[in-house]
Amino acid sequence: MIDHLHFFFATGVFWTTLILSLVFAFGSTPQDKHLRNYNRAKYIMAFTYLLFTAFSVFIITGRLQELDILSLKISILILFTFQLLLFTYISLTLINYKYLSIRLLIYQLIPVIILCLLSILSNLLNWGEKIVIILFYSLLLFFVLTLLIVTRFFFIHYRKYRKRVDNYFSEVGTDHLRWIHVSYLFLFISGMAVIIISFTTLEIIIPFYILAILFYTGYAVHFLNYKNIFYIMRPVLREEDEKPIKSSQITFSQIEKAVEKWEQQKLFINPKITIAKVASHISTNKSYLSQYINNSKQKTFNEWINGLRIEEAKRLMTTNKNMTIEEVSEKVGYTDTSYFSKCFVKYTGITAYKWKNNNPTQV
Repeated sequence: MIDHLHFFFATGVFWTTLILSLVFAFGSTPQDKHLRNYNRAKYIMAFTYLLFTAFSVFIITGRLQELDILSLKISILILFTFQLLLFTYISLTLINYKYLSIRLLIYQLIPVIILCLLSILSNLLNWGEKIVIILFYSLLLFFVLTLLIVTRFFFIHYRKYRKRVDNYFSEVGTDHLRWIHVSYLFLFISGMAVIIISFTTLEIIIPFYILAILFYTGYAVHFLNYKNIFYIMRPVLREEDEKPIKSSQITFSQIEKAVEKWEQQKLFINPKITIAKVASHISTNKSYLSQYINNSKQKTFNEWINGLRIEEAKRLMTTNKNMTIEEVSEKVGYTDTSYFSKCFVKYTGITAYKWKNNNPTQV
């Protein structure tokens, strides 16, 4: 029964990854200069999925030929080291379109390619068990180090990305690409599972296949949908292509006065406000205003605007109890009530409904 389930899910993974790899290889994408590395990453995706397709075939034939467990574990380590490096580069491309370097990726893959070739030779030439064990632990050590290094590297880049976007938008932004963060966490957890499997039996291979099908399908859908939500990143990326803007003659003290006046006019309730629009209104440039907000207010642009909106929402709820949460959300500049609710909890510690009910109406 277990063997039947094993072949069923292995076959499912084979067809899932094969079909998706073909979609990546032959699917069309917009010819936007900011998407050039995304288009290159698409082919890396095709290769990554094909690797798992080949691995599925190897597992099926290995099961039929009763492949020894140590050789199977070595194969799993080789595959996941490839997958880890490739998916890391793909994810980084989506948060920093300038990052992708095929040459650097190849250099980082050389050690695992060498270990892979040694593994193949050990099977072809029937090397002794001790040599195979040394090869196994070498692969395991390399995998552990790679997992730790690239994970730290990814999250450093991700935090920089979040700050860059939060310093531009007031509402939309990092939430729309949170799947990159979540998928990488899944990849890291999978890597930890591989390390555990290396010291145990392979009886959990069937649940692993189910998770693999869900992960590869989900990541593919989100990756292909990226081009449809790229409008979020385009203005931020376009800024990086612009020549540095010289600081205007306006001083920080003048910016402070202009910002205070801007706040008093409650212009932050504009749902489409960006740092570029605020900078234009107070006669300065985006870089200078961003620096002022980050240093003087110790906040990103996103945090500053949302803080002002939540304070205005609290004022509206205490002066008009008949106003619904949805109406309050719209009045203070939110186009998404769920995002307003999330921000309200973040800045006050309680939901908008509880806050409204706990605070008496002020006349």
